[in-house]
Amino acid sequence: MIRFISLLVLIPVIVLITAFSYRNAAPVSVDFFTFVYDLPLAVLLLACLLIGGLIGFLVNLGVVLSLKARIRQLKKKKAAMASLSDVFKNADSRES
Repeated sequence: MIRFISLLVLIPVIVLITAFSYRNAAPVSVDFFTFVYDLPLAVLLLACLLIGGLIGFLVNLGVVLSLKARIRQLKKKKAAMASLSDVFKNADSRES
């Protein structure tokens, strides 16, 4: 069922991307100081979208990795506190 729904969503997206590419096929000149490229507008927009997505992914990857390291650090502290708590519980039961 999920596969069918995703297919129903994917087909219109593909049609829209194809129509967008067809309507924006006019070449544009991109000047990188010493290099000049003539690209279709749709290709240029797609490249910008992919580059932006990659930058966003890399930024989020750094945040996720730092949060995972913090979680690992806190789990170690939790385990140390739990073992310390067990020591105190055992000491209290021996005194009684």
